[in-house]
Amino acid sequence: MSALSCPNCGANLEAPQSVRIAEYHFGRLEKADTGFLEPPGFAYRKEQPDVYTILCNTCKRLVRTLPIPEK
Repeated sequence: MSALSCPNCGANLEAPQSVRIAEYHFGRLEKADTGFLEPPGFAYRKEQPDVYTILCNTCKRLVRTLPIPEK
């Protein structure tokens, strides 16, 4: 059986620390009523992420995007 390799650079993806998994969080800014001494005047509301990506640490390029299973 052959090792998993990066489709971009051919690096072995089964080696330790060869991939990076990134989970993307999306959200929106909402105006927040804050006092003068409490910047920044907005609040960030995170939404449920729907995908995560696997990146090659050698070439720093995308290997695959996978859905996050719903609970």
